[in-house]
Amino acid sequence: MYDLVTIGHAARDEFAGDPEWRIGGTAVYAAAAAARFGARAALVTRVGPHERERLADRCARLGITLHALQSEVTTTFAFRYVDGKRQLRLKARAKGIAAEALPADVRETRSVVFASIAHELDRSLFGVFAGAPRVLVAQGYLRTWDADGTVRRRDWDEASEVLPQVSVAVLSEEDLGGDVDTARRWSAVAPVIVTIAERGALILRDGRDVVVPGFAAHAVVDPTGAGDAFAAGLGLALADGRDLVEAARFANAVASFAVEAVGIDGLADRARVEQRINAQSPD
Repeated sequence: MYDLVTIGHAARDEFAGDPEWRIGGTAVYAAAAAARFGARAALVTRVGPHERERLADRCARLGITLHALQSEVTTTFAFRYVDGKRQLRLKARAKGIAAEALPADVRETRSVVFASIAHELDRSLFGVFAGAPRVLVAQGYLRTWDADGTVRRRDWDEASEVLPQVSVAVLSEEDLGGDVDTARRWSAVAPVIVTIAERGALILRDGRDVVVPGFAAHAVVDPTGAGDAFAAGLGLALADGRDLVEAARFANAVASFAVEAVGIDGLADRARVEQRINAQSPD
């Protein structure tokens, strides 16, 4: 049995002015965070032939069980910054992932992270893991794209249908464009956690707002992937039986390491995470 299974597209991330590309995607980063922590992690994704070897090498180094479903292309995003703001363009998209594509072994897991980046998650997936904590990273549901691939925000019209099928949804302030009131409305259906960078996380549940403070990082080098690490930490903590507030606190500690280096290099093992929690706990 796995401790955490992550499901969603891997991404090929391309950056303006940089000939090198990176493997990205919430499912990839969340699996990496879990594996680095010491958990038994599996990744179910779609990846094209040109990116498959690099992804397989990364998973092998980290000890992640990779189930790379067949795809002609890898979901590809082009990044550029205009006036300090990030702009995305979707250049290619792999087909979706449905329950029928899941390998048998990943159905036995203590927790799961559904990691949407490009509307790739079929609703049939949610019922497969009804006995485990189900964390939905909902970023992809708040995205749409124009004919030229330009990514922009959309209303999450399916929220009332999707949220009852998961344990908790995770979004960032950036995903919401600062519109926390909309997330509050969603929380009438299922708990919603809004990550608020170094300030920690905001839990919206039962008509209440609960701020769970973050943990101080030694340095902020690259915030990419912090929310993904948070989702992994949340799933693992819920699987251990922690309540939502304590699980979010634990997830904040996991995420605080992710910002300390580029990519996955900052991710920490269990000993370092617990040391930071103990060191920064109130007396």
